[in-house]
Amino acid sequence: MKSIILNSQFRGQYIIIIFVFFTATAFAQSKKEKEKTMFGLGADFNFQTVGAAIDLRAKIPVYKNTYITPRLAYFPGANNIHEYYFGADANYHPYQYKKLKPYVYLGGYYDRWINADDFVSNKAKKNNFVFEGGTGVVFDLGCLNPYIEYRYDTKWKEGTMGLGVFFKFCKCFTPKRKKIRCPAFS
Repeated sequence: MKSIILNSQFRGQYIIIIFVFFTATAFAQSKKEKEKTMFGLGADFNFQTVGAAIDLRAKIPVYKNTYITPRLAYFPGANNIHEYYFGADANYHPYQYKKLKPYVYLGGYYDRWINADDFVSNKAKKNNFVFEGGTGVVFDLGCLNPYIEYRYDTKWKEGTMGLGVFFKFCKCFTPKRKKIRCPAFS
């Protein structure tokens, strides 16, 4: 079995996906919102396939308590299911209690199932589109904002738990006493 890292066709796809991911986050943020885009890194665990993934995402405010969250998750070849997901969620935070911000979301994802040929199933295709919904909570701690979430995939009937952290770069790297606009994310 060829390694995905050594295969130049897949390497090119990943570079394009990562470029689109970060370009979309830069252009999609509403300039009227006071809250800035956060970038996240996390890990996912799929209970049905017993697989672990690396997760990259951005959280873009669009209106009051509503966010768009583009996301890329990669389940490496060491798992039974070797795949990556790329898509976006629409998140809504109904309220904030102290530093806890619960949320619900719905999203759509392109699913590239790399080793689909290894399975006998009429659903097992290399290219899929899936809908997911779920709930989670973000802990608003200033610079670092940990999150925990549960998502459910309607096509594969699978549940996934996610843990990670969002970074607010301006709060991490701006002196607390000075009121300076963050040029990178303004």
